[in-house]
Amino acid sequence: MPLLEDLSVYEDGETFTVYDHSYEDEDAEPGRGRPLGAITRSADGGYIPDGPGAIFAWVSPARTIDDALAAFVG
Repeated sequence: MPLLEDLSVYEDGETFTVYDHSYEDEDAEPGRGRPLGAITRSADGGYIPDGPGAIFAWVSPARTIDDALAAFVG
């Protein structure tokens, strides 16, 4: 279970890719860490977390990136 300070977020347009930089494994990208998933900005301005690391409860609809990041931390 990663902590908020363990996450790295990289923006690419409307998609924010989330990594756990405190944990390196065979799936880890060098310098980024283990991929947890992504947060996509929807047409209505909300944020939608998705991926194998998005397993925790989060405020839906997420109106901020911080609300959506809650899906990746416990």
